[in-house]
Amino acid sequence: MKKGRTMTPDHAPGHPAGKGHPAGKGCARAPGHLTVVLIALILLALSPTQVLSQTQSPQTGAAQAITEVVFLPQTFYVGDMVEARVVVRTTETLNLTVPDPLPSTELVTIHSVAIVHRADGFEARVVFQPFFTGTRQLPPLGLGAMELSGISVLVSSILRDGAGELAPIRDQLLLPGTHLLIALGIAAVVFLPLLLLFTGKGVRRWMRLLVQRYRENRPYRRISRNLRTLQTDLTQIDGKEYYIRLLDEARVFFASHYSAPLRAATTGEMGARLDQAGVPPEVREPLMEMFRFGDLVKFAEHPVTMENRQRDLERLRELAGRVYRERRNQGRSSERPGGRDRKSPSGGHPESRQGEEAPRVGS
Repeated sequence: MKKGRTMTPDHAPGHPAGKGHPAGKGCARAPGHLTVVLIALILLALSPTQVLSQTQSPQTGAAQAITEVVFLPQTFYVGDMVEARVVVRTTETLNLTVPDPLPSTELVTIHSVAIVHRADGFEARVVFQPFFTGTRQLPPLGLGAMELSGISVLVSSILRDGAGELAPIRDQLLLPGTHLLIALGIAAVVFLPLLLLFTGKGVRRWMRLLVQRYRENRPYRRISRNLRTLQTDLTQIDGKEYYIRLLDEARVFFASHYSAPLRAATTGEMGARLDQAGVPPEVREPLMEMFRFGDLVKFAEHPVTMENRQRDLERLRELAGRVYRERRNQGRSSERPGGRDRKSPSGGHPESRQGEEAPRVGS
């Protein structure tokens, strides 16, 4: 009995024996090509970060993988300080160190690196400052047992895409109200000369009156201010110093108010000079009484009480106020037509006083 021969696809019925059919040969190779394609698809389906960041430590041979990269802030621009937190998963405990010096390039400056250990690896916190736009990688960081590399950074740009046109020149920034001040200044320069041209005499007369009133009121303002100071020091100084200051204030005020030489005059000469200056008797006599009492206190050490000090202070204040009000009223009356002819000798005008004293001298 002859042994039967097992049939192969090449000897199937309906096909000639010998060489196999080409189609049968292709069917035998198809499973190998399908396997390669499936493996490629599986690799592409994996996370790109995990595939690209798979590294192997040259010192230990252990595998590490960057599982997460977080940027703080998430959106940043050129020159911003950014912190990158890189989570690395590893199968072994590594002896990691911070590189010294820190690597830097012209486009990236790394300011600090910190390592935080985790149960499944470690976290590297890298503080850097980018000077580029777009996507680039940070310089590799040698951490001792491994090298951290492949960290991509996307730096945003505040500029629009494409070449933009140059912005026009801006106007100069001005403070609020500048235009108004400039307009007022120009108006003053233009119209003030015209105003002075048409109203020059009236303006000059008005200015003379202002200056005259200021000068006439200055002695009274001065004695009022100094008497307030003396009132404050009433109980803090002795009687001699008090009357020295009080009588000096009286000499300065009446000498300035009546233009009389009273500052170097003695008490005996004061009466005659006050009379020559046109001081009315109701002012001259109380003033001389105060001077005589003050000489007793200064030179004879006459006892003086607080009531005496307060009385003489109020007397001088009242006398100064009376002559000041008379001068002010006379100044107002002089502004009316014919007002100069109605001035009295107490007004302090030497011309009118000389005219009235002339008959007395001649007699």
